[in-house]
Amino acid sequence: MDSSSPQSVFGPTNPSPTEREKLKVKRFASVIGLCPEKEAYYRELHANVWPSILELIKLVNLQNFSIHISEIEEKKYLFSYYEYTGKNYETDMADMAKKPEMQKWWKETSACQIRMPGTNANEQWKEMEMLFQLR
Repeated sequence: MDSSSPQSVFGPTNPSPTEREKLKVKRFASVIGLCPEKEAYYRELHANVWPSILELIKLVNLQNFSIHISEIEEKKYLFSYYEYTGKNYETDMADMAKKPEMQKWWKETSACQIRMPGTNANEQWKEMEMLFQLR
């Protein structure tokens, strides 16, 4: 983040990272670009997600997982949202990433995506900061 950018402000509708860590449900949002020539294939993949992928997502304590699409200035973007209800997010995500079926799924979906500038090297999607939450 640019040092001249406004800093995060926490309050009743935006819990601090420490307060967020105490919540039973942790919310995650991220964004990525979509290759225009791969949009139809990406839509087909998600219309018929492999049952093993759906099961893996549930096994690592993810729920309310959704992906949305929008066009901004003639470019397509994907926005994802999910909730995590487990005890150790990093461990669960690492366990999921080791599964051959998930690696195969990500190979298919990653070929359709355009990583955003500033995305962490070890991530495909760019994580978004939560700014507001009504509970």
